[in-house]
Amino acid sequence: MVNEIGYSDFHCHLDDDCFAGDWQQLVNRCFTQEMANIVSVADPFKEISLEITEEIIAYHANIHAVCGAHPHQADLYSPTIEKRIFAFYEKAKFMAVGEAGLDFHYNFASRESQEKTFRRQIAVARELALPLVIHSRNAEAEVLDILSAEKFPSPVVFHCYTGNMASAVEILQRGYFISISGIVTFKKADELREIVKIVPLANLFTETDSPYLSPEPRRGQTNTPLGVIEVVQQVAALKNLTVAQVNEAVARNLLRLLAKN
Repeated sequence: MVNEIGYSDFHCHLDDDCFAGDWQQLVNRCFTQEMANIVSVADPFKEISLEITEEIIAYHANIHAVCGAHPHQADLYSPTIEKRIFAFYEKAKFMAVGEAGLDFHYNFASRESQEKTFRRQIAVARELALPLVIHSRNAEAEVLDILSAEKFPSPVVFHCYTGNMASAVEILQRGYFISISGIVTFKKADELREIVKIVPLANLFTETDSPYLSPEPRRGQTNTPLGVIEVVQQVAALKNLTVAQVNEAVARNLLRLLAKN
């Protein structure tokens, strides 16, 4: 189910420990304060995350889930983790595989493991006929090369985009989506703000990545899906659009992804 009136947070982590014991109150607060849709990430490396996410999406019809192996944990990927992803799909019918990709900023896992695991996530998404949600840090060119080599069809969403303008142009030329987080409000995010201006509404998502990336002036504090309000306001201002126009476009794009299920 997708609500086309209100704010949509395409990417958050309601399973995070900081929301433990309080996620129901948080969800209730969100949907009484103009939230329309939330997409929460499930972590297949943590069985408790899968359990909590299953409860969360059952709690409210406008909450959807994604599930996949994050590049930070690529060194730990195994057939057991992959089986969990497939088993969770049978239970929860999550809407996309992710967040998957490469992170050459932190390099918490070896590049070899990251690339191997990313290719496996692409295979999982292909087998389930689901979209891919991409995590990419300092690795946009490599992610695009792998997507090309694996001949993965759209849809693909680059969540929490932090790449450069050249990569953004290629992503858009391929018909992929770019999701904008609270980083767009950060003082040094001038290039990202320029990128927002060129992203067509048909290729746009908004998100929080909460509990991380609180928009300015709350940067460094715990974020919630309600932080997407400031993201949308900034995006609307940069594109000379109304908040309603941005919200409606994001909801339409979410409907397009859900239609792939």
